[in-house]
Amino acid sequence: MRFVEYFLDPTPEDPAGFARPVDDAGVRPSVEETLPLTEAVRAHRPSESGRVRGKIVLVP
Repeated sequence: MRFVEYFLDPTPEDPAGFARPVDDAGVRPSVEETLPLTEAVRAHRPSESGRVRGKIVLVP
């Protein structure tokens, strides 16, 4: 695992300026669980408890 700190001052002239460094560095989010949107209430509970290490993704 590698940690990189990056500061950005986005401008309206370059809206993709934010995504470019993320794409170039190969940043990938850590996904804890993927659930259907109908399980949104259940997905929110672990997030509130602070026991989630990655993101909880809700899909349609």
